[in-house]
Amino acid sequence: MKLTIVLISTFFFLSGLLLPASSCFAEKEEDALREAQEAIDKQDYSRAAALLNAAAAAGSAEALYVQGVLLLEGKGVKEDKTRAVQLFRQAAEKGDISAQYAFGAALASGTGIRRNYKEAARWLTKAAEQGGHALAQYSLGYLHAHGRGVTKNEEAAIDWYSRAANQGLAQAQYSLGWVYLNSAGENQSDTKAAHWFSRAADQDHVKAQNNLAYMYAEGRGYAQDPAKAVQWYARAAERGSAEAQYNLGLMYEQGRGVPQDYSKAVEYYRRSAEQNEPAAQYSLGVMYEQGTGVARNLGEANRWYKLAAQNGDPNAKALLREQQTPPGSGAAPKKTKNKNEQQRSRE
Repeated sequence: MKLTIVLISTFFFLSGLLLPASSCFAEKEEDALREAQEAIDKQDYSRAAALLNAAAAAGSAEALYVQGVLLLEGKGVKEDKTRAVQLFRQAAEKGDISAQYAFGAALASGTGIRRNYKEAARWLTKAAEQGGHALAQYSLGYLHAHGRGVTKNEEAAIDWYSRAANQGLAQAQYSLGWVYLNSAGENQSDTKAAHWFSRAADQDHVKAQNNLAYMYAEGRGYAQDPAKAVQWYARAAERGSAEAQYNLGLMYEQGRGVPQDYSKAVEYYRRSAEQNEPAAQYSLGVMYEQGTGVARNLGEANRWYKLAAQNGDPNAKALLREQQTPPGSGAAPKKTKNKNEQQRSRE
């Protein structure tokens, strides 16, 4: 899965926001912050922005941070990402933990400021260590896992992902499972991977649901259980996961965990293929070429093969190369078109 470090968006802003209790402001400033919180709860962002002005001008870190949020999202004010990040920095320098995370996240994503992974890591570390900020911990795990701004270090990635995962952050639980599943060293553990995919899947994390299904289908971390695999693939598929739709189509085609049903296989391959999943596009082409679960149509088959090849499917590329080989060239005979194996979601 491509990550932008779950960064600057509405992920932690503006819902039940967010003004921590404080005793360091004058009574008037505290009243303004309280009223701003009430306005935010009612989604009256224009009023919230107006109420925060005086407190921000007086140096309130909370007010500066929330003003930044409103500017970032264009809530009650004209969107201005550059100014938002400036306010995050001011609040971060005053020690506000949420602002430290927000500023670090902006640096990592290049939102409103030039991307700088090294500085991002510094600010994220402040929020993660001093405040136990779960998203900051997760983001540090990502930086260590991929060597962005810090030395690539799987142990450190596991440490930071674990801290966030143990706070219940689904994305961290998923990423921790991914590290355990794909580690090339002693950290590899199907059992731990399955555990963390399960924790995230229970929170409706779609990629975790797909990967948990994969674990059941392949008997990794659990006893092989195709029926449970189908249940989890179906949950992820209904929430729009192209990978899960492809995998569910494969289960129906093979009759694993469900009665074999070629029409259902075509249905799920098509749903996935329409989202540009190359393995599904190739498989749908096979179904059309063979007339399996759908009326035979070589034109449609070739259309899907070409789309799959354009999107990088190796089977489709090989098939199209074979089709273009001149007769009598001595090339190997056309091979049977094998379906791809089940897919895990990518980090």
